[in-house]
Amino acid sequence: MSRRASETYEKMPPAAKPSNLEKNCSQILTKGPALTREILEKMRKNRTHILGHEIETKQFLVFSGLLLLFLLSSIGMIAMWFTDMFDNAVFSNLAIVEGSESYNMWAKPSPKPLLNVYIFNYTNVPEFESGDDEKLNVKELGPYVYEVAMERINAQFNGSQVSYQEQRVYKFMPELSKVRRQNDRVIVPNVPLFTAAALNKHSSYFTRLGVSGLLKSLNAKPFLSLPAHRFIVGYEDNLYSLAKSFMKFQNKKPYEHFGLVASNIGIRDDVITINNGAEDINKIGFIESFDGKKALNHWSTAECNQINTATDGGSFPPKVVRNKRPVNFYFKEMCRSLPFQYEKNVKILNGKIPAFRYVLPASVFDSADKTPSNQCFCNLDLGECPPQGVFNATPCAFGAPLFISFPHFYNADPALREGVTGLKSSTDNYQSYLDLHPTLGFVMAGKTRFQVNIQVAKSFGISEVDMFEDGLMLPVAWMEMSLEDKTLPEDMVGIIFQTTFTLKSVELGLKYGCLLTACVTLISMLLLLKNRWQKRERTSSIRPLQRRNEEIV
Repeated sequence: MSRRASETYEKMPPAAKPSNLEKNCSQILTKGPALTREILEKMRKNRTHILGHEIETKQFLVFSGLLLLFLLSSIGMIAMWFTDMFDNAVFSNLAIVEGSESYNMWAKPSPKPLLNVYIFNYTNVPEFESGDDEKLNVKELGPYVYEVAMERINAQFNGSQVSYQEQRVYKFMPELSKVRRQNDRVIVPNVPLFTAAALNKHSSYFTRLGVSGLLKSLNAKPFLSLPAHRFIVGYEDNLYSLAKSFMKFQNKKPYEHFGLVASNIGIRDDVITINNGAEDINKIGFIESFDGKKALNHWSTAECNQINTATDGGSFPPKVVRNKRPVNFYFKEMCRSLPFQYEKNVKILNGKIPAFRYVLPASVFDSADKTPSNQCFCNLDLGECPPQGVFNATPCAFGAPLFISFPHFYNADPALREGVTGLKSSTDNYQSYLDLHPTLGFVMAGKTRFQVNIQVAKSFGISEVDMFEDGLMLPVAWMEMSLEDKTLPEDMVGIIFQTTFTLKSVELGLKYGCLLTACVTLISMLLLLKNRWQKRERTSSIRPLQRRNEEIV
């Protein structure tokens, strides 16, 4: 500092004098560029020796950074392109673990499917009973639409398994029922009466007479007139009340009321145990046991009694769906697994979301002659097999002669349709399908359609069924459980969009980001080595020329 400046500084008041911090900052700002140039110059002049080669430290640091980035991006590229690391990380969030978001969605699903019930109303029962009409006539009434809210309750975790019960609530939707009212009266078959006749078909003659006397004392008729709502959700019946007491004596669990969906209303007694996917996501949803049993005992082969390759319908293994392999859904009302097979790619939610459409094959109810694998569903003790197009659900219906088919006997023996009049043409397609998320495997939309039929088991001594032909199949109702993509709740739509686009974007970003980074860093390293090699070659060619000049001088 000059003398004049020093004198000026001394004359300044203390408050005006700059502090030490200000002086230091001033010096840094003044000398900063010079210091930076000095550091860079030292780095440029500094040399690093590697494997006998001399390289500038700056170039070495740059090359080392590029090499590290190349190695990391290469590892990421291999993980994203050639392993399932990303998928496993995503799929691990699907596991049904207590307290997780997946558990909450599984325990109380927000989508509420609609149950559409179409009842076959018998219009000429008096004429048929008097012999004026040769065949019974039916008229389809419906749909009677119910919103179904389902919840999985009493969950118990045990390692990779979770046990639960189902609770369902059915809410009638008059605005969707096409002017159909709950109090519409319908004339329908008296299923308990036909069940009593079927159970005693092979009993002694005196037993059959006793059964007929009991039916007369209860004033039981082959057909009942009921309000549609009671027939669907359950109604009181004297014959069924008597049968319940007998079933309880046999340690069976009868339903409180008799109706089309009475067994599903409220808390179901069945305890289902499934794999929660915590240890192996490829087994998520698979049924481990049903009411404590690892296999059924209704059918004649272990394959047909098998349930551990089917899910409860809540979710399907994502890798199975991604590879478009068949999936199995356990249908409790039939006591069997139903196979769904990939058919095609579709678009849902106004064509914005891709989905895999899985369909139930039309051959699922084929006769044993047409599809030999269905022979295990025959009654081998009696040597009886159901006709083409119907499934005998009697073993899991407390002995009631219930047979399941597609609506209006689609793809069934034409003789079944000719048993009554009023059914629709068999050309109508009543296909059941599921639209599954192509990555995560959950159901986004779908429809399942089945028809309930009661078979007449005519036997001498039970006069209440004398008017019918033995083996006549009486259609009762057909039901459609539907989940429309347009009716999905907003939270479900948000999850679908997020899992479809966000996950895909992240996956593609990581895949191609790692690939691009690896390529760029590799090219940069090669260019750096090339420049280094060219510089070394120029230096090697200049040195001999310098030596020759020195010799000449």
